[in-house]
Amino acid sequence: MPDQGDARDRLLLIDAVADERRVALIVNDRVRRIWLDRGGPRRFDIHIGRISRVLPEMAAAMVVLDGCADGLLPLDRIDGPLHEGQWVIVQVSRLGFDDKGPKLTGRIAIEGGGMIFRPGGKVIDIPRKVNDPARRAHLAGFLKSLAQQGESLTLRSTAADWADDVLKGEFSRLKSVWQQAVAAQKNADRPCLVFRALSDVDQVIERHIMAGSPCIVDGMAEYIRLRGLMRAQGADETALSVHKGNSLLFAHEGVETALDEALQVRVELPGGGWIAIEQTTALCAIDVNAGGAQALTGQNADRRNLDVNLAAAFEIVHQMILRNIGGLVVIDPIRMPGRAARDAFEAALRKGFGTEMDGAVQIGGFTRLGLYELTRQRSGLELASMMFDKGESWAQTGLLGREAAKNAVLRAIAGALRHQPVGQCRLHLHPVMAQMFDEQENCQRILTGLFGGLPQRVADATLRLDQYVIERA
Repeated sequence: MPDQGDARDRLLLIDAVADERRVALIVNDRVRRIWLDRGGPRRFDIHIGRISRVLPEMAAAMVVLDGCADGLLPLDRIDGPLHEGQWVIVQVSRLGFDDKGPKLTGRIAIEGGGMIFRPGGKVIDIPRKVNDPARRAHLAGFLKSLAQQGESLTLRSTAADWADDVLKGEFSRLKSVWQQAVAAQKNADRPCLVFRALSDVDQVIERHIMAGSPCIVDGMAEYIRLRGLMRAQGADETALSVHKGNSLLFAHEGVETALDEALQVRVELPGGGWIAIEQTTALCAIDVNAGGAQALTGQNADRRNLDVNLAAAFEIVHQMILRNIGGLVVIDPIRMPGRAARDAFEAALRKGFGTEMDGAVQIGGFTRLGLYELTRQRSGLELASMMFDKGESWAQTGLLGREAAKNAVLRAIAGALRHQPVGQCRLHLHPVMAQMFDEQENCQRILTGLFGGLPQRVADATLRLDQYVIERA
């Protein structure tokens, strides 16, 4: 994500009142990105997997994993020849999406809060942030004394001031993960998960709070967990606070409105005009329209079109980051005669992406038909795919997918009952929701906490997936 604003301009909001965590980054008073965490496979998870097929034509192998779809392991990402039935230690380098399984690597990197341990190579990497030559020399010597032959360590900036005993403890913990993986491989009789990595949401939260940036949490259990983490790392707790308002945090801060808008196809532009964002399996198509935009006094249509395209360029970048859009993106800007106008449009896109231009974003440029192409590296699921069932969209159904609807119901109940206990009651739900709540222990635990006891669930086919009715006894 491009760097936008300094730490004082960046506010992290954490909603942990339902069966998922939602995290919103606010930059300069605007929602910049929204993450959702519902558990499941994580990037950097380490598995013992079994080679099911070797695919010479793809220079890759298929690996059977535990708890997720088979993964693709490129042959140049693991040492030695492979054969069917072989047990291998692999790490998830990219999560699966749509019908594709995860991408794997045999080059293991075990990440901790203070360092990264790699059981291969002999590199000791000290962050450039450590400017004092004596401190750099001490850290390099101490880490070298910990790492054995064939082990690499990369120290994180957050650990530059850690004491030696803390660094040693971190190293021992990370190395034990690798030792457990090696032992599991020797005795493998079925695929298994040997190391569960931090989720993308956890990584975002930890980086933010360890940098001392302000963070507000809605959910006492999550607040207590993060406060304990900060105390363990010796971080300043003053930037962390718990939300105590009568309304839910995301509603109070306007994030719910931003989330609803991020699920719409049409996005209005300041000064007139709008863009339409259509996401498909193959690509994301973005159309720029000048409807409603008026040329300023003395301007001609060409200048108006350029102004709309420049406004669209900045909004396109914002929406791609907010919606976590990756893969191929094809933009159809308003026609602009002349090379200068096209260069200005591309410059606006490059400026908006900022540091993502260092590798995450690849520019294809204008085609002969006047379309503009770029690709953006995928990083987790797109926001729309987290909110809707496969093959559906808000524009098609006006309804959330089942998981999103379940959490919407839990949040709505939490908001309605905040500081207002109701005692015994019956909870009317859509039949699909009633069944989900009956089968999922997490939902029952949350309901028990909200109501002070588990309410009776009643299936009501007249309700939508995301609707409920509380019938007081």
